[in-house]
Amino acid sequence: MKTTAKKLTTYGNLALVQVRVETGTGFLFKPAGPEIKSGGLILSEYTGEGVVGKLLALNNSGSYLLLTDADVLVGAKQNRVLNKSMLLAPGTKTAIDVSCIERLRWNYTSENFSSPDSVANPDLRTEKARVLFRITDDAEEPKPETQQAVWSHVRESIREKGYQCKTESYADLIKNDMDRAAGDFPVCEPEEGCNGLAVILDRKVFSIDLFGREEVYGYYFNMLRDSAFRMARRVKSQKQPDHHEAYYKVIEALDDFEAAERRPENNYPGSGSFSIVETEGSVGFELTHSGQPVHVAVFAK
Repeated sequence: MKTTAKKLTTYGNLALVQVRVETGTGFLFKPAGPEIKSGGLILSEYTGEGVVGKLLALNNSGSYLLLTDADVLVGAKQNRVLNKSMLLAPGTKTAIDVSCIERLRWNYTSENFSSPDSVANPDLRTEKARVLFRITDDAEEPKPETQQAVWSHVRESIREKGYQCKTESYADLIKNDMDRAAGDFPVCEPEEGCNGLAVILDRKVFSIDLFGREEVYGYYFNMLRDSAFRMARRVKSQKQPDHHEAYYKVIEALDDFEAAERRPENNYPGSGSFSIVETEGSVGFELTHSGQPVHVAVFAK
């Protein structure tokens, strides 16, 4: 893939690199968040009694809608996070795989799910991906290890932050972190022409998100930026990579990812094609439709 790194922003032990990746003519799709808020996309429990690892998505809109593996869903019987990105075709009903991020609640607070203005941090997404993508592609359900890994990560994050929460709600932890730290975040706006964001932690590429449309990148940018900043540690002696080092590392990681073998997931329930990709140093996925990229995510092993 033809990649150009265009913007570097540093904060503590973390650096963000915005990139432009040539994606061809482009396939038209939209982020699901606005449609959830307007009622064009309805997300509900899979059954009235609920199933922890599965939800039901009803796309009443006339557009293809993207839900990403970072999307946090709030409400119904307990809050969830998607296990993998999903492309929902217009007028379809789709079962989506999720993990619980609110271990100590199992009662309705709303009929359907809402989508807050935040996404899961890269460390939770990475932990989830490391476990989930060891699952064989003929598995019909996420293995229990995936949910256990998510619960363990959420519980440990709450403990480290000293945050008190009766239901162990990851969404509440995000809100608490934003209330305390958002004012310290550096100015960082989406760069024109970019459609990807890389996170460098302790001078190593930690995660990368690429979108097939710049408009969708623009929608997710602020949430992905803040989710990365929430992980940063402020160390006075921290040495940050310069833009030459940062750009080189990100482009190298993407080149390795592009060259790696794709393992198609045969039972992917959404629209398009979903493939798991693994390199020596990373694991991730590639979601495409009609040969065009929709969402690509790369996570350090």
